Amino acid sequence: MYKIKMIVIATIGMFLMGCAGNGKKHEVIQKEDSSGYAYKEVTNDPYHARIYTLDNGLKVYLSVNRDEPRVQTYIGVKAGSSYDPAETTGLAHYLEHMMFKGTGKIGALDWQTEKAMLEEISELYEQHKATDNKQEKEAIYAKIDSISFQAAKMVAANEYDKLMSTLGAKGTNAYTSNERTVYMNDIPANELEKWLMVESERFSELVLRLFHTELETVYEEFNMGQDQDNRQAYQALYKNLFPGHVYGEQSTIGKPEHLKSPSMVNIHNYFDTYYVPNNMAVAMVGDIDMDETIKMVDEHFGKMEKSTVEPIDHGKAEPIKGVVKDTVSGPQPASVRVAFRFDGVKSEDRKYVSLIDHILSNRTAGLIDLNLVQEQKVQMAASYSSFLQDYGSHVFYGMPRQGQDLQEVADLMLAELEKIKTGNFDEWLLEASIKDKKVSKIRKLEGKWRAHDFIDAFTNDFAWENYITFIEDLEKITKEDLVKFANENYGDDYVVIFKEQGERTRAVKVDKPKITSLELNRDVNSEFLDKVTSQPSTRLDPMFLDFDKKIDHAEVTEGVKLSYIKNKTNELFRMQYIIPMGKNHNNMIPLAVEYLEYLGTEKYSPAEFKKELFKYGLSFGVYASDEDAYVYISGLEESLDKGVELLEHMIANAKPDQEAYDKYVQKILKDRSNAKEDKNAILWNGMLNYGLYGEESSFRNIIPEEKLKNIAPKALTDLVEDLYSYKHEIFYYGSRPTKELKALLAKKHQIPEELKPVPEPKDYDVREVDQNEVYFVDYDMVQSNILLLSKDQQFEKELVPYARMFNEFYGSGLSSIVFQEIREAKALAYTAFSAFTTPSKKDDDHLIYGFVGTQPDKIKIATNALMGLMDEMPEAQKQFESAREAILKKIESERITKDQIYWTYRRNNKRGIDHDFRKDVYQKVQNMSLEEFKEFFNNHISGKNYTYMVMGDSESVDMNVLAQIGTVKELTLEEVFNY
Repeated sequence: MYKIKMIVIATIGMFLMGCAGNGKKHEVIQKEDSSGYAYKEVTNDPYHARIYTLDNGLKVYLSVNRDEPRVQTYIGVKAGSSYDPAETTGLAHYLEHMMFKGTGKIGALDWQTEKAMLEEISELYEQHKATDNKQEKEAIYAKIDSISFQAAKMVAANEYDKLMSTLGAKGTNAYTSNERTVYMNDIPANELEKWLMVESERFSELVLRLFHTELETVYEEFNMGQDQDNRQAYQALYKNLFPGHVYGEQSTIGKPEHLKSPSMVNIHNYFDTYYVPNNMAVAMVGDIDMDETIKMVDEHFGKMEKSTVEPIDHGKAEPIKGVVKDTVSGPQPASVRVAFRFDGVKSEDRKYVSLIDHILSNRTAGLIDLNLVQEQKVQMAASYSSFLQDYGSHVFYGMPRQGQDLQEVADLMLAELEKIKTGNFDEWLLEASIKDKKVSKIRKLEGKWRAHDFIDAFTNDFAWENYITFIEDLEKITKEDLVKFANENYGDDYVVIFKEQGERTRAVKVDKPKITSLELNRDVNSEFLDKVTSQPSTRLDPMFLDFDKKIDHAEVTEGVKLSYIKNKTNELFRMQYIIPMGKNHNNMIPLAVEYLEYLGTEKYSPAEFKKELFKYGLSFGVYASDEDAYVYISGLEESLDKGVELLEHMIANAKPDQEAYDKYVQKILKDRSNAKEDKNAILWNGMLNYGLYGEESSFRNIIPEEKLKNIAPKALTDLVEDLYSYKHEIFYYGSRPTKELKALLAKKHQIPEELKPVPEPKDYDVREVDQNEVYFVDYDMVQSNILLLSKDQQFEKELVPYARMFNEFYGSGLSSIVFQEIREAKALAYTAFSAFTTPSKKDDDHLIYGFVGTQPDKIKIATNALMGLMDEMPEAQKQFESAREAILKKIESERITKDQIYWTYRRNNKRGIDHDFRKDVYQKVQNMSLEEFKEFFNNHISGKNYTYMVMGDSESVDMNVLAQIGTVKELTLEEVFNY
């Protein structure tokens, strides 16, 4: 490729584009780097970005972050589900899945033979799509299945994922939304060129191999969505908010009838139309040399040919006339959504709605936060705004208290909106909301996730100089402006979606056709993989922490330890008071600390206290785990003194309130009721703990309802105040000098002269299981979920490297054995994994997990497949070596920084380890052989007895199948939750 021509602009090409509220100007400057590549910079850009445009139109966003020698990468395509052909919805999302299947080079073992088979399969899919005759469809699909089985023999399975794993990539993933499809990786900086080699090849050609097994996976994803009431409510919301428009007519997952009759031809046409360089952007944030990076990007991606992308006009949505109401029913807790429609992302509406939304709901002092949530008028309430290219929305979301009508919840939220329209809110709230947004932006800029903003700007067609001034633009808006806008735009035309609790009314199951399980080629590579991995790259030296050098320790007073790490990045601080007493010491501690949310003091009412925090840009909270209680304050460093003052004042002076406590108890009881109706809470909280501990668990150690109602509120505030009378520690991450911080804490942190020792907690032992057992919970759902649990030995630090290897090579991730076999080869599940855990405490046990979500009629084959893998390990030498390389490269490029140094130190201490244990893992994994790992597998994984926790619809699940697995017991939710 020719280098990008320097854009000639008189007087160095500086153009005034805007002026920040702080007086700093944002000017666009056209520059040229050392290699002659032209790029754009914006002065006073907090992202410090360079923006290049290659000759073929590819946009490249670069930003430096030296925290660790890694690079966060995003590749964005300016097309999503809104661009799907009307007759094949779900196409963009399915294409996203297929982008992980390789090309004529990636994963190809005999490309010409495979290519001919894929062309035949494509033609068969067109025939399948064209006929409505059931017998003909089945016959055609049988041919597709037969040819696909043979074509799979020409493929090195999951080679893209293997390549990413070998590079040491983390977070390999992608997502599709209405107007964008985005592909993500976090890679070691020294592997950047290899990553570019792979990605440029990946985006150069679409190969729809292993198509019908991946289609089965998308079926599973669709069916999963049918079990999610909130997703059903979301789709109902969009259908009514955008009638007659693609936003309301086409969901990302697609219509079931289209999933059943896909078109490989249409998918190729979509790829050829939109996956072109002038419709794409590459964003990279990390430890990069920008001059060298753009040369590499151009070398690899500059070969792609541009193509005209015609704009799509989706037309106008039909007007919303009056209050449009719709109802969705399902077994999960009831909720209500109220939504208003606005113009698109580049309109002025976005600014006003964003500010109004933050004044209403900011988790601290918004009108909804204070008047509805803190006063406990509803079970839960919040709002959010969302803007797409054509339209935006402002959505209010609420959940009812026990016996409360959903319409009442909606009316209460609308009443808070009415206060904006009448100007019934403090003017300082406007300024504080903007300050809070600035703090959030500073936090975001701490890491590499700013890459998301680059893609957001690109896919929404924002010039960067306009994108970064969004908060500054908000500063120009006055209270009068907001009130005027609210009255003009929040009228009587809006949508209300009631998500009632009851029998499912809109679930549509996609039945999966019969397919032949594929035989995966695990230990063969394509020539392309060999070429990439043979390319030399300098290995990074791992850097392990010396905790004594990284953390300063001192004593505020005897019994109160202070740990300190200096913040060298920005003007924020975070401080935690850590009391080593939690629920297992006293099950009233979580009750007490969460009660503080609804209390004030003699000096401040509950609302005034929250407002004071918000004025100073502070966040305050108290929470308790099984082992510890935490009091935290964070925000702007300039507000540290005020933050400590407010924190200490609340802990020492919280004023008990009987009315607030009575409402709090009712909220707890409703939360308990909701948990018993929530699919995820039942499985991952209730059933998981019951399977591990039986009836004696911390999870089931609850305060009974009658006792809860009779507790004196003062007993709870006394308990919170008493926490400071035990030995505890304080961790601070900020820029205040240690001497000043100690003086501040010595003055403000009021504790008794003599601190009490911390009592011993109650221990709960994981059950021993001498034979397979099955616990079943009935739930109205399309899928069935199977969770396997087994206990291994007590924590042994020598097992940690093997745990890391098991989880990388075998149990989880796109290139793992379990994922490949269950999802890729057999298409039995969207989600399948296993894990060997590392306990959080030295006295706890290692555990083995397995999970698969599948159709009720596939339970037997899915559990047999998973258990077969848990009992007998495939001899996959090359995959094992790739997993080892992945672990080593991740550790080599990993840098634990900032406040994470302290939390790593603390986690290690709880395991009885006094150093950075990653060093031990690294050294052990370097020389670990497959035979050695197999010995671990045979001793710690294979041959175990398991507790199977199965959740599904009793009318669909065959209990005889479960009985073949082990002794079956059906659990009631009362047994699971102990209430």
